[in-house]
Order: sequence, then C-alpha cells, then structure tokens
Amino acid sequence: MRFSATVKLQLIVFLWGFTGVIGKLINLNAVPLVWGRILIAEPFIFIYICFYTKESLLISKRLMLQLLGIGTIIGIHWVLFYGAIKISNISIATATLSTGTLFAAFLEPIIFRRKLKITEILLSIIIIICIGLIFKTEVKYWKGIIMGITCAFLSALFSVINGYMSNKGASSVITFYELLGGFVILNFFMFFEKNWMAIANIERIDILWILVLGSLLTSFPMIATMNLMKYITPFTVMLSVNMEPIYSILIAFIIWKDTEAMSFVFYISTTVMIIAICINGYLKTKNKKLSI
Repeated sequence: MRFSATVKLQLIVFLWGFTGVIGKLINLNAVPLVWGRILIAEPFIFIYICFYTKESLLISKRLMLQLLGIGTIIGIHWVLFYGAIKISNISIATATLSTGTLFAAFLEPIIFRRKLKITEILLSIIIIICIGLIFKTEVKYWKGIIMGITCAFLSALFSVINGYMSNKGASSVITFYELLGGFVILNFFMFFEKNWMAIANIERIDILWILVLGSLLTSFPMIATMNLMKYITPFTVMLSVNMEPIYSILIAFIIWKDTEAMSFVFYISTTVMIIAICINGYLKTKNKKLSI
C-alpha cells in the first residue's frame, strides 16, 4: 500500500506541475485568476467534508479568525505566483518558489523557538548563491524574480504556521477555512483594476481552464494528499513536492520553447537548489530518527 501511495503522490505532484501552465493559458490577470480558482475549489472541499469525512465545520471563533488570516496569506501567495508567471515566465516563477525552504529555515526557529541549525545555514548560503546566479543571468526577468521570491516567503510563512496549527483540527476543515480566508481577501482585490469587468468578459476557454485548475489541480490534490498522509511520511511528501518545479519547467519548455528557454546557468542553479533542499530534508529526517 505504501508503494501505491508513493506512486499516487508522484501523480499528484505531476498534476501540480500543470498549475503554472494552466495559469499561463488563462487570459486573466493574477487576481481574477486566483479568485476563480478558489471559487471552484472551495465547493469541492465542502462537499468532501459534508459527505465523505462528515467532520464538523463548527470551530471556535478564535480558531476561525486564525485560519482566515492564514488563508489571506495563501491567497496573496497565489496571486504573486501567477503574477510572476504573467510578467516573466513559468520557469522563473517555479524556480524562485524553491527559495521558500530558505525562508522556512529562518522562520521555523522563530515560531517554534528553537536554535538555527548548521545544515540550515549552509542550505541558505547555497540557495542565496543560486538565486544570485539566476538574477545575474536572467536580469531581464528581475520583476518576476522579486515577485517569485516574495511569493516563496509567503509560502514558507503559511507552511510553518500550518505546522503549528496542524493539531488544532481536522486537516480538511483547516483547509476549508484557509481557502475561505483567501477568497475573502481576493474579493477586496477584485474591486480594483476593473477585475469584475474581466470576469464579466471572460472567454469560454478560460472558464474551462479555471474549472480544471480549481477542481483537478487544486481540490483533488488537496483531498488526495490528506488521504495519502495515512500511509506515507511527511518527509516523502516534502521530497516529492520538490519535484514540482522540475515538472513545471519541463512541461512549459515543451509547450513554449521560445519563451521558456533559459540559460544554462539557470538550469544548473535550479538543479543545485532542489538537490540541496532534498539533502536537507533527508538529514532532518535522519536526525529525528536518531533522537527517538
């Protein structure tokens, strides 16, 4: 069963690799795009809770506000991710997203009140060097790089906070309220830059892509990952998720070779970052086992 779960997880991560590709295909700006993504995903998760897990959606007011706040971070994170794709390309957006591990290395000790480890410092140095090389060789995409790095910081922030919140309730219920928080903040953003007008004039093909993005590439992976966590370790999940940028870059290169082709230094730097992140995850898991 564990082997089957691992294979299913790789399929899920492969599907996640298409999120950036679909985002590029949709002829909407980042804000209405993410608004539509959550609008589709949230009902699926609600149905899953009500008819499958049958968990109670009743939580304390304090916890609800906390989850809605985290959801705000998630919503802005998605907007920045698709914004980076729109002003640069998928390769830049997904590569810079890998720097989330760098920020997590510093945020985690602060939130969980522990010392910064030497391996995390070394990982941080490697990632900083790699990003510096990418910035130097792909300077024409500097706006996308900055937006992607900011997106990565928010990704690390909500991931670390979620680690702290994970014992506060069922994962599906937590996910439901977090996405609700993201949807609320996006409704405020929608009032600016004529975003409602963009939704009103949306093309049929874009509606189809948003349906795919919200269901097959958002709600389904979230729900499936929740179930797979019963059979595989968090390390396996983390290690597999690090393959997402690779899948995204390869898929984008196949579809848009001209606009997605990057320098040799970019691909080497991205590969080094991902390998370093995987090694760091392995060492963390090994140290935890030794300490038991």
